Amino acid sequence: MDPTHPTDGDSGTPSPGQPPHGGTPQQPQYGGSPQQNPYGAPQHPGQSGPGQPGIGQPGPGQAGFGQPGYAGQPPYQGQPYPGQQYPGAQYGGQAPYPGMPGPYPGQPQKTSVPAILSLIFGVLGGILISIILGIVALTQIPKKGQKGKGLAIAGLAVSGLWLVGIVVAIAVFGDGEPDRDASGQVTTTQNTRPDKLRVGDCVSEINEGEVANIKVVPCDQPTGGKIFAVFDLPAGDWPGLTAVQTAAENGCTSRWKVSKQQASADSSIFYLHPTEDGWSLGDRGTTCLLTPK
Repeated sequence: MDPTHPTDGDSGTPSPGQPPHGGTPQQPQYGGSPQQNPYGAPQHPGQSGPGQPGIGQPGPGQAGFGQPGYAGQPPYQGQPYPGQQYPGAQYGGQAPYPGMPGPYPGQPQKTSVPAILSLIFGVLGGILISIILGIVALTQIPKKGQKGKGLAIAGLAVSGLWLVGIVVAIAVFGDGEPDRDASGQVTTTQNTRPDKLRVGDCVSEINEGEVANIKVVPCDQPTGGKIFAVFDLPAGDWPGLTAVQTAAENGCTSRWKVSKQQASADSSIFYLHPTEDGWSLGDRGTTCLLTPK
């Protein structure tokens, strides 16, 4: 049989169910089950076949309108585009985790021990120790990040006040020993302690009661009295104020008589004797003065 001629003598159109001319049957293109996509992506209406531009997919040389998502598939969310930060994420430096060391805000600072000691010794009068500790504290505090700069400064300030007070006390009350010339005579008016008085010294004035300091003056100036004798009372326990006053008065009177001096004006004998506190510290000295009435 000639394969180029139909078998039933019609016009060449094959009957339904028969393969087209050529003897080789062809697979239907649209009937039956659709061919499965090897990648698992189903064809959707409106999507073009191979070689044909489809809706939403640009053809060669044609600009597209954006690729649509699949039906029923939610749009992507939460995935950042270039330049977008994740919510809650921090860039340009990560915050330290709890427990990691570092100078966090609010972290308590230790107080400098030398600063504390500087203030304590300053208040107690330990001037040298206070100054040294204060300088050490001011040097260490910035390096160690400690507190206490104010304490160190306060300690130095208190020590400075002590120094000023000592200088003033020396200027006002004297250092105990008056200025004298080569012969031992007082050369300037100044304050001194009673136990530093010598025979022949002159005082500006003297009053009854406890005397802590007394002002001495050169004897060529008007004076309020002149020392004519200095002696110590007998050692022993404190005998009482009356016994001390009696012993001091008797000792000064007897010594004035023995000296056979004559007062140039109407005068009286005045004496300085130890107090009970001074006696307990070993003071037994008694000073006798001739004072004008």
